[in-house]
Amino acid sequence: MTRQESRAAAAGGVKRAMANVQRVPIGDRIRSQRRTRGVTQRDLASSVGVSPAYLSLIESDKRQIGGRLLKRIAERLGVPTDAFTAVSDDRLAADLHEVAQRLENAPPGMAAPLVAFSPEWARVILELHTRAITAEARAFRLADRFARDPQWTSFAHDILSRITSIRSAAEILSDDVPLDEAQRARFTDTVVTESARLTDVARDMIAALQTGTAADAAGADVREVDAFLHDNNNYFDTIERRLEADPLPAIAGAPSERFAAARAIIEMRAPTLVDDVIAGHEFRTEGAERRARGAIWRYAAGAALMPYRPFRAAALETRYDIDDLCARFETSFEQVAHRLATLRRPGEEGVPFAFLRVDPAGTVSKRLSTTELRLPLFGACPLWVVYETFAQPGRTLAQMVDLDGERFLLVARTVEKTARRQAQPPTRFAVMLGVAAEHAGAVVYGDAFTSQRDSVITFAGYECLSCKREGCHQRAHGTEGG
Repeated sequence: MTRQESRAAAAGGVKRAMANVQRVPIGDRIRSQRRTRGVTQRDLASSVGVSPAYLSLIESDKRQIGGRLLKRIAERLGVPTDAFTAVSDDRLAADLHEVAQRLENAPPGMAAPLVAFSPEWARVILELHTRAITAEARAFRLADRFARDPQWTSFAHDILSRITSIRSAAEILSDDVPLDEAQRARFTDTVVTESARLTDVARDMIAALQTGTAADAAGADVREVDAFLHDNNNYFDTIERRLEADPLPAIAGAPSERFAAARAIIEMRAPTLVDDVIAGHEFRTEGAERRARGAIWRYAAGAALMPYRPFRAAALETRYDIDDLCARFETSFEQVAHRLATLRRPGEEGVPFAFLRVDPAGTVSKRLSTTELRLPLFGACPLWVVYETFAQPGRTLAQMVDLDGERFLLVARTVEKTARRQAQPPTRFAVMLGVAAEHAGAVVYGDAFTSQRDSVITFAGYECLSCKREGCHQRAHGTEGG
């Protein structure tokens, strides 16, 4: 296959991917906003200078709408223009599409119309799905504990022993067996004592069962923060502009030391910066707000060490060569990778990377999704290159992966954090960037895939639980591999 044929094949995969991206139609949003404000189709058409028939076609998404007309409609309805192109609704539709993928014979394209018609119902469905996933994960965790933890064997033995003692004493007391006062007192005391012990065992068992709720709550907090970051397109202009107007002085030291110092200086100079960013957003729990604040302070530190325009210019010049960018900005692989996922300034965007970090057990500890690549929360497909990096530490690995007809370039590498105590081993993670195949030509790591045959394509899924690929030898859930 020639280079042009490879690019054409990649472009075809991108077209299929974009066809599957769930974006809420603008026409549905216009109709919803118009009806909410009690404006008739005829009145709106007249006020913006189009015919009612043409407006009807726009609201049915049978006609494209230009920026000027969209602005006039927004002004007439008294809403901002982005009310018709809300990132949050697109994220909601993408999440619902992911839910639908788990169902057999789910009709395609069902998520976006539901969000357009009733975003409230869409959020209810997504919340119910989230609770079901959390309950399922907890059930797996408890089943594993029941199978391997001797504490549960001890609980069962204690409960059966107490119940047997209580029953035996109660049967003697209830039978017409002559008992003197001392005997009756002894059996009565047995019932009381063993009942109290049974109560203690039950309380210990309930406490042990509840030890997983902290993890469940943390998972819900992570999902809420992920949604907040995605709704802001992984970009905070308030922070970027503030740091451009008041840049930090030069900071010496190792990348981790420079990052910590940058964060400390920003917190001292602008203590209300995070408050300004999250103003108006209500997090459901203190844990979620705490996580969001930490994420925003880290974003600010990265933005300070890698200023937007110089960093974007260097990224374009090096074709997103992460090692080169690390050397230029004296930062780590993870810091550069995360910064590349935040180049979202309108009119000055970079390649739209998604970002993922996992540990050797496959647990996701950080993720930044894009509309095109929705990253799983509970662990990615084991065929993704992010896991292969643990066997090849220190090497940057790339992979072109086909996810149900959608192709993405994945770039990953292990990172190591030195333990504070000398006796403890270092903590290892794998960091991955992912981007739609249409951008592979702009990224240095994509060169190997734009000039070779399709044999270099890895066919995989997003994660095992909802994957419909048959005959996979790596499957952890559902149908066994062939």
